[in-house]
Amino acid sequence: MKTISLLFIGILLTSCVEKQDAALNIRFNHEDKDKSLCDFVCSNLKTNIELTKLKTEYHLDSLTHKTKSNVKKTLILLNWTHSRWTHNGSNRPKNNSALGILREAKKGKKFRCVEYGIVLSAALNSIGIPARTLGLKTKNVETAKSGAGHVVTEAYIPELRKWIFLDPQMNYIPFLDKIPLNAVEYQHAIVHHRTKIDLENLNGKLNKKKSKSITDWISKYLFYFDVRFDLSGKKEKCNGKSKLMLVPIGEKNPEIFQIKHQINNCIYTNNIKDFYKPPKIINPKP
Repeated sequence: MKTISLLFIGILLTSCVEKQDAALNIRFNHEDKDKSLCDFVCSNLKTNIELTKLKTEYHLDSLTHKTKSNVKKTLILLNWTHSRWTHNGSNRPKNNSALGILREAKKGKKFRCVEYGIVLSAALNSIGIPARTLGLKTKNVETAKSGAGHVVTEAYIPELRKWIFLDPQMNYIPFLDKIPLNAVEYQHAIVHHRTKIDLENLNGKLNKKKSKSITDWISKYLFYFDVRFDLSGKKEKCNGKSKLMLVPIGEKNPEIFQIKHQINNCIYTNNIKDFYKPPKIINPKP
């Protein structure tokens, strides 16, 4: 069974892209934040009915209440999300809310990385861990016919004062020296400390062969990074744009996705501090 499982994973990963490129040595600006940019905002749980329904209907508190560690809670909900359905890169849900996706999955539907990211982000937000759906894009995002994007989740861990990367489709968090990494740190570690990276899920560390296969595959996607300003689900905009895209220094701001899809909803930045500033909670109006 293990041989069949590893073979299936290899087929899954290699079928998504035509050619695997090595991770590139990219750089970002680390200067002070741009004060004109909007904050990343998440809902006050007392006012978000959708998140309350999600938490109640799927008993998410009972899954996570035995641990005080927010990292352990993310591992629990990462594994839970991963187990809701098996991946299908072609299917789209009729309703792209977390509850809508999960209800279709109960009926046997299978979905893309996009839906894994949406569900995990909502699940984490529902128990009070700020989370965002993170879009990853290849360097050739404008000219590739397919396979130019992947979607994951990042969660903000207050005790670590940082965002961390979670891939619910593949079911892992990357660690370096026992510290969970965000997407940019993961990319940097692949370039400079590849052999020291550990991929972990609720069951522990992935074996070296599987870790190498996943890391080789994800490397291509860790070039451009984009997230919504509004993590609450209300889709509020910042200066008329809904997303912030982190672009490596010296690289083009992409305006097209896979030849024909316009990217017209992004503010672009090279500043890593803008991209990784802590989120703010929207308090209810009195």
